[in-house]
Amino acid sequence: MIDKKILRKYNYQKEQIENLIEKYRRGDLSPEDNIVKGDLEYPSSKNFVSLPPEDTPEYKSLYREGMQSIEKGELAVCVLNGGMGTRFGGVVKGTVDVYDGRSFLELKVKNALEISDKIKFFVMNSYATERKTKKHFQKNDYFGFSPEKIRMFNQFIAPRILKSGEYFSPDDERKAYYGPGHGDFPYAFKRSGVLKEFLESSGKYIFLSNVDNLGATVEPAILGFHIRENREMTAEVAQKSKKDEGGAPILVDGKLVIVESFRIPRSFDVSKIPVFNCNSYWINAESLEKDFSLPRYMVEKKSEGKKVIQFEHICGDMSAFLKTSYLKVSRNKRFFPIKRPRDLERQRETLKKITGYSSGK
Repeated sequence: MIDKKILRKYNYQKEQIENLIEKYRRGDLSPEDNIVKGDLEYPSSKNFVSLPPEDTPEYKSLYREGMQSIEKGELAVCVLNGGMGTRFGGVVKGTVDVYDGRSFLELKVKNALEISDKIKFFVMNSYATERKTKKHFQKNDYFGFSPEKIRMFNQFIAPRILKSGEYFSPDDERKAYYGPGHGDFPYAFKRSGVLKEFLESSGKYIFLSNVDNLGATVEPAILGFHIRENREMTAEVAQKSKKDEGGAPILVDGKLVIVESFRIPRSFDVSKIPVFNCNSYWINAESLEKDFSLPRYMVEKKSEGKKVIQFEHICGDMSAFLKTSYLKVSRNKRFFPIKRPRDLERQRETLKKITGYSSGK
């Protein structure tokens, strides 16, 4: 049974999702429809730029420019904290102890606000993470920062359906719904009113990243690079290994865009592309006021032993609508995704080093 109250609370995009559900029920939608259309080409090394070495005047100049912007209050950090943590045992991952009693969210907050108290900090929650995330901040006294420094807003919600097309009615009612992907960000950020407030308070730039990637820290030189490039978005990409999951920059009909792995045709050898998308973006805030519609994809998941259907959209598709630069970063510094408990166990000591905190509270 669908709870209309919870759908209203989390801004169910009824028309969009129910049109897709009806299309699926008619047999007009399948996973094959996710495959990217158009003429696909491999990018060249010229499509990717790297920062100059840290000991050079060029790097120091970028760093200064980034810090000047930060001190003017022009930067906001936004953390994607809406995932259901399926591969992590269904917990709210942002509240998980990474080391020494410090959670992912605490480490993200302290990285940003200890660089400058002029940085705004936003958290995008979902129906699955909102309550526990708020309690986590309250219990820990907002990690020593003023509650006004940390703003939260919610992504949207949608009901799951079974492969038969019927609505999913699990024993655990919470599993009947899902957050329709981090592609909710530009819309939820705008609808919540946070975007307007940020722009009106001299805000210009947003650094967006996953809560479970502690390598995605505020780097003033990257902000300086983004400002000088004069693009609407800078996407961080890193050297790829065989085990990496996720999207990659691909030329589609002559335009370089991020294409997620499940959308890439089997005939296209993605292993020839040496980099992958880190899902870390530096974005001009005013560009989020543009009217663009990110595509939604049919995704099959498993819940309570049953296959369920979801319709999701993803942040990387903003690259098809916003003028984007692709910055190649060191994966050994800026990409440490923690998707499963074993990832955390394996990376714990490394995470201590990259976040810059010693043991103890």
